[in-house]
Amino acid sequence: MAGNGMLRILRITPHFYRPGNWPIAFDPVGGLQNQTWTIAQAMDKAGAAQTVLTSYIPGSPRHVWISATMRVTCTGFRLPDFLAGPMLCFSWFLGAIPELLRARRRYDVVHIHFNHSVWCRIIAVIVGRLKIPLVVSMNTPLWSGLQSALRLKGKSYDVTRWLERLALRSADRVVVLTDTYGRSAASELGLDASRIEVIPDAVDVEAFRRPVAPGLLRAFRREHGIPDERPIVSFIGRISGEKGWQDLPALVERLSGKNVFLLICGDGPDRRKLEAALAAISRPSWWAITGFVSPAEVKKALKISDVMILPSRREVFGSVLLEAMAAEVPVVAYGVGGVTDVAGRPEALALVPEGRREALADLTLRLLADSEERNTLIARGRRRVRDFSLDSAVALNLALYASVLAGSVNGSRQPAGVLTLQEDGGSPDGG
Repeated sequence: MAGNGMLRILRITPHFYRPGNWPIAFDPVGGLQNQTWTIAQAMDKAGAAQTVLTSYIPGSPRHVWISATMRVTCTGFRLPDFLAGPMLCFSWFLGAIPELLRARRRYDVVHIHFNHSVWCRIIAVIVGRLKIPLVVSMNTPLWSGLQSALRLKGKSYDVTRWLERLALRSADRVVVLTDTYGRSAASELGLDASRIEVIPDAVDVEAFRRPVAPGLLRAFRREHGIPDERPIVSFIGRISGEKGWQDLPALVERLSGKNVFLLICGDGPDRRKLEAALAAISRPSWWAITGFVSPAEVKKALKISDVMILPSRREVFGSVLLEAMAAEVPVVAYGVGGVTDVAGRPEALALVPEGRREALADLTLRLLADSEERNTLIARGRRRVRDFSLDSAVALNLALYASVLAGSVNGSRQPAGVLTLQEDGGSPDGG
């Protein structure tokens, strides 16, 4: 515990948004990156001192101070473009080891946000062996991602599951985004359900409802070649297989026949494949790929969108759904994974069965034509998104850290001090 009573957190994540200009081909924005940025900012305002340990992007600074009490430390080697995809997480892992060895003296709690890579899991095992209070957020499961990539079956799959279990059992608490996923993880991996905490992704609702100046929207349209006179359907996310980019070319064919433009905001490992597939259908004036967009530009994209689509094959949660609901944009999505949990009851999202490409297009076009159905979804989304407030997420995280540290004081792990919050801005509600 710092001398001024601040809770000291080492937040470990391979993907984290940093303001400014940097070559994003190494690190496409996704839900994990945006959510760690969002919750870290909110915790900063609540009075915690944080170091974010993330991957180094060539051309970006090694250290970035976000505020007086929040800094980003970027570790890893200077990788050439062709190694950036396969080697970024491994490079980050190697660079992180010295900070891990110093963590027990410098921080009260370590919070690791898992992506699909094995290196997050190895870091969790190391931190556990160092007897440092540890929280792990299961943003992406290892077993599905690695199994799919390497086509693992039988005993090989069991090895993958064994490593996931070992990493999660190294943690004092495991954070999951939905009840459904928590039950699944507990059953699949044999975890103690009492050590699993459900803390959903969160969104700053007012930030997305706030109007954007017309001049900024016009400039955004000009920059990306987005027409003024056509309805806009948007896809916002990482361009990778699990996000369902494979359905976008066929969707362009359907939408263009109804005078509708498809806006694709994002970057990722499959961007060139998507560009080639779109070019092959000869509809160059009916779609645009913006590449990386900052959180501020995501707000602009939503402001000009009539409908958003999410054709993901796998989705633990889908934080962009919260952003769309907050911005009052109706969403059509495949009902996979955590998407159904986010939709709630009555459903605030228009859901179709996974892989039903034609149904996805049909429902999108129906929403564009039926203002009453659109308004119903918008109203449901406006109510549903209140359940995912930043204030609630901060309070849940602070309570979780307090519980972990209390257990560490009474048990075998010894943190640097006892959890207390600053009187001037450290309350759970962020006041």
